[in-house]
Amino acid sequence: MKKVILIGIDGATPYLIEKWIRDGKLPNFQKIQGSGVWGRLKSTIPPFSAPAWTSIVTGCNPGKHGIYGFESTGTLEQHIISSRHRKVPAVWNFLTDIGLKNIVVNVPGSYPPEEINGIMITGLLTPSLESNFTYPSYIKQRLKKDDLGNYELEQLWLEDYSRSRIKKHAPQKLLDTINRQLESRAQVALNLMKESDWNFTMVVFRGTDTAQHFLFENKNLLLLCYQKVDEIIGTIMEKIPDALFFIVSDHGFEEIDKMFYPDNVLYNAGYLKPSRDLHDSFTSKFIFLINHLLGSFLKLLPQKTLKESKLIKKLLFSGSSKSNLIDFSKTKAFSTADGRGIQICHKDRYIDGIVMENDYEQVCNEISTLLKGLKDPKDGSKIVKNVYKWYEIYGKDAVDPPDLVFDLKDGITAAEWLRFSDKISNIMHANRRNIPFLFDMDPIGRTGDHSQYGIFLAFGEGIKTNYQVDNMSVEDVLPTIFAAMNIPIPNIVDGKIRDNIFSYKPVTKRVDWKTFSSGKKTLTKGEVKKIQELKRKLK
Repeated sequence: MKKVILIGIDGATPYLIEKWIRDGKLPNFQKIQGSGVWGRLKSTIPPFSAPAWTSIVTGCNPGKHGIYGFESTGTLEQHIISSRHRKVPAVWNFLTDIGLKNIVVNVPGSYPPEEINGIMITGLLTPSLESNFTYPSYIKQRLKKDDLGNYELEQLWLEDYSRSRIKKHAPQKLLDTINRQLESRAQVALNLMKESDWNFTMVVFRGTDTAQHFLFENKNLLLLCYQKVDEIIGTIMEKIPDALFFIVSDHGFEEIDKMFYPDNVLYNAGYLKPSRDLHDSFTSKFIFLINHLLGSFLKLLPQKTLKESKLIKKLLFSGSSKSNLIDFSKTKAFSTADGRGIQICHKDRYIDGIVMENDYEQVCNEISTLLKGLKDPKDGSKIVKNVYKWYEIYGKDAVDPPDLVFDLKDGITAAEWLRFSDKISNIMHANRRNIPFLFDMDPIGRTGDHSQYGIFLAFGEGIKTNYQVDNMSVEDVLPTIFAAMNIPIPNIVDGKIRDNIFSYKPVTKRVDWKTFSSGKKTLTKGEVKKIQELKRKLK
């Protein structure tokens, strides 16, 4: 069986790579394009990292795996998602079931690590270096310079404050930090592959996502980041020449110049009631001052301090629960799914919900019409391109989906939470019924955000050469990799095998995985320990 390496390049954008290949700037991407398969990879709707990476590793639609954004949609409370929220097995679970060995490094949403046949080091959404983020646990102690290599954890949102300051005053320094982290991930993954027995390795490089969020307008620096990834890919291909390579991104990127706040729209229309009166003079000024002083303070702190300080985490997150900001006893709807979805406070779905079953469809239709009718106050253009009801995207059996999901006009991104104003003078003279819902700047300084299409490349023995694949989605990655490994496809998987990328006819059979894997499962160390404990009790 051929070894397979799945390389994730977070946010890798097709038109940028294609341009730089034509310009001769990315030699290893160019080599793969000429000697393998390439094409665009359609992301989830909305195109965000958490649902898209989960669809890549499960082969399932978000409606089945249950991940729609960085926060759980199964409650009115604010809960960051984890691997426990995933409702279906991932590729490493399937392969563990049949005795194949895995190396998994830096996959977003993989914390806490699972007991797999192999090694797992979790990625984005891992809470801290003090947490148990590796399996087996002893791997954590080896993540140092003179062993497997340094491994820096990313902290969701926290690092963006210091990135904003560095980007403004020293953009090259920000890029240097990003490229250093890219190299560290590559070193750890390569060292693990060198010393371990494995059948499948997955490593995700997230630096391209960070660079494009903050440096998208600076194409010269952005190119340097892509060239670092190109160099890393070349090194891995050189060190593991006999493997099959699959290279994917969870979404692409586009330049943004405006921020849309759907909660502001819902507030203006009376669907959302905040826990405090936004137009109360003292309250609004106090909130404005606290937010701006805290933001200014956080921008001055080094990234290491931001990531390691328990006090700062408490300041940022202890008061950020939706229940502290929204009065759910009077609220019918609020934004979710990283700002691209609307959650209806359905009485039958949530303990604190107030929307009755008989009114649910009407509220959905009213909000859908409201969103579709929104226009940019400056040029009169429509802000929202499409609004979907949950079942139109995720299917009738979806697990806790957002009730509505929407697409935005190019160049506009969205954010959760209410944003009142950027100037205290506007607060003092605010209209008592409406607040702005479209702003000309991102408060943290991001200039790029996610777009619908990422990349797909494949290279190695049995893969066609100089072949372009069309209409591929993130759900198709897992079944296509299983076909390359000559493994039947679990019938739970939604994606399709893209057998047209192979120079031969691959296995396309679908099976009941429980029946297929019965008797072949390799016991994890935790399972062996439980069996041993049970045997001792029975003696």
